[in-house]
Amino acid sequence: MFNVTLRFCAFVGILLCSNLAVAENMTGGDLPEQGFSYFLGLGQIQTRYQESPSILPVKSTVKSSSLILISGALYALNRDFLFSIDNLSTFYPATSTESWNATGPTFNGINLTSPLLQQNSYSLSQSSTQLLLHYRVQGQWFVIGGPSFVSHSFKRYSFVIGPDNAVSTPGSTTVEETSSEVLLNMGVELESEQVLNRPDHYGLRFSVGLPVWRRLQNTSVPQYDFTSARGYDLSLDGRYSWAIRKDVQIGAWGRLSTSYRGNQIIGTTIEMPSSRLDSFGYGLELLWKL
Repeated sequence: MFNVTLRFCAFVGILLCSNLAVAENMTGGDLPEQGFSYFLGLGQIQTRYQESPSILPVKSTVKSSSLILISGALYALNRDFLFSIDNLSTFYPATSTESWNATGPTFNGINLTSPLLQQNSYSLSQSSTQLLLHYRVQGQWFVIGGPSFVSHSFKRYSFVIGPDNAVSTPGSTTVEETSSEVLLNMGVELESEQVLNRPDHYGLRFSVGLPVWRRLQNTSVPQYDFTSARGYDLSLDGRYSWAIRKDVQIGAWGRLSTSYRGNQIIGTTIEMPSSRLDSFGYGLELLWKL
């Protein structure tokens, strides 16, 4: 599967080079006033994360809200082909409380008076870089496709055992989980393309991403690498901005996304649980075309 990803990235590179060559031949190398760069000073992302093991009757849930940075650009290769790069990263990961609840009336042979098995402090850091080709279908409507490179880092610490003492995790335990992924994305987009000499700019994008390569490590089982890449990403992005100069605009950005990953079991007792990460990000951004 990773070889497929490498071939895809090589294809994207060849296609970009060929379209750049075409662009250079257009009217002496001059393209229309398409494309822009952007930067979001500070935004916020609200997340809800869940893990659901299959070999234990337990489920975890945590909500968090962290500061993020986004940046990127949209380039015109020729009239109908655009290329974009988008980056999102956590600037300051917030600390939240994660709860682990039993899904049945007993756990470890203990009859429970409360479903709460344990709680712990939790923080999440994210980083994502997405490369997309945009092909004009009609007017301002495009189909899009390309890879994204995503990493997540979860940290769990300060464990507190629930009222029934059904688990025995020491309070001093610290568990870190890191994952790196390559996804292939496809979708549709409404994109007004231009900032220079325009009163406003708008964009709306829906995409589906499928993981094709994944590596996950957890410090509680450091001898294992989890490689299952089953799952999907769904994302809806929107932005709107107003001109404050002929080449600069200021506006708002928002994103709704869902990421689901299937589980992987090694032997009979080691599991990477299935998980779901729902996110809502938003903020103000600055766009320009110089």
